[in-house]
Amino acid sequence: MRQVTNIEEELERMISRGELPETGTLPSEQMLARRYGVARGTIREALMRLATRGLIVRHQGRQARAVAFEHVVTLENLGVALHDLERAPPQRWRLLEGYFELKRETTLELLARCCAHAPPRELERLANACFALRDGARWDDGARHWVEQEFELLRLAAHAADRPGHFLLVQSLERAFRGMAGVVRPLLASDAVRHWAESALPWLTERDVEALRRDLPPLLLACDEHVLGSLESASAVTHGR
Repeated sequence: MRQVTNIEEELERMISRGELPETGTLPSEQMLARRYGVARGTIREALMRLATRGLIVRHQGRQARAVAFEHVVTLENLGVALHDLERAPPQRWRLLEGYFELKRETTLELLARCCAHAPPRELERLANACFALRDGARWDDGARHWVEQEFELLRLAAHAADRPGHFLLVQSLERAFRGMAGVVRPLLASDAVRHWAESALPWLTERDVEALRRDLPPLLLACDEHVLGSLESASAVTHGR
C-alpha cells in the first residue's frame, strides 16, 4: 500500500534527522493517524515495518520509540544515514565512506582470488561478465543499469573463488545500495567504472594477480571519490560555502 510506504519513509526521515524528542518517542498512533489523514491500521503497518527493520521498538500499551542511531545502522539500513546528509554529523559521512571502502576491498579480494585459483571455465565466465560491465558502462544512457551487472560480477567472483561468506557480503552490499540508490545512483561515474572493468579484463584472462592488486585499487577509488566529491559539493552549495 502506497500510503503505508509514504508514512514509513516520512517517519524514517524524522528519525534520521533527529526531529523526535530526546527520549526518541514517536507520536501516538492516534496522533499520527490524524496528521496523515489515514486509519490507525495504516499507521500500525508503517510502524511494524520500521520495527522489522530495527529502527524502532514497540511495547504493548506504550508509544513506539526510535532506536539510537549508532545502534540501528547496518549495511541494509545504511540509507537511513543519507537523509539530510549535508547537515549530518561527520560519523554519517564516515559510514558512507566505509561502505565504499568495504565494497572496494571485497571487489579486489574476490578478483585477486579468482585470478590465482579459479578454474579456467569459471575465470572465462568472470571475464565475460567483466566485458558486459564494461559495455554496460560505455553505453550508459544515464540510468546506470550497469550497477546490477557490477553486483552480478561480484557474485560470480564469490562463486568462482569459493567464498560463500563473501557471497553473502555481496548480497548485503547490493541491498544497502538499493536503500540509498535514490541519492547515490545519479552520481555514479560510468566512465570510471568502464575504465576499471576494461583494465581488469587482461589481468583476469592472463591471471596477472600482481598487476590487479597493484593497479585496480586506485581505479576503484576513483569511482567512489566521484560520488563522495559530488555529495560534498552539493552539501557546500546547500550551505553557501
